[in-house]
Amino acid sequence: MVSEAVSEPERQCIGCGRRGPQSGFVRLTLDQEVLPGRVVVASGKERKGRGAYLCRRKACLDRALHRRAFQRAFRTQVTVAEEEIAAALDIVDDV
Repeated sequence: MVSEAVSEPERQCIGCGRRGPQSGFVRLTLDQEVLPGRVVVASGKERKGRGAYLCRRKACLDRALHRRAFQRAFRTQVTVAEEEIAAALDIVDDV
């Protein structure tokens, strides 16, 4: 019998561009109840629609903010609460 390995979807970080399995990233979505949309961390699959992925490193969050990657990923003007996202990501500092 041949066992088939179930492969996980591959995603790309909007901060550093690193590609890897979906489990290695945090999914971000828009809370569209406020204008402009606010970037929130999507835990589980309760939020549908356009999403963006970010590594769990402070450098990736900083770079995404600097490059305006959130606006590009969501294709609209957004507000980003850096402290809220950093806390939710449980960021690991680069060593």
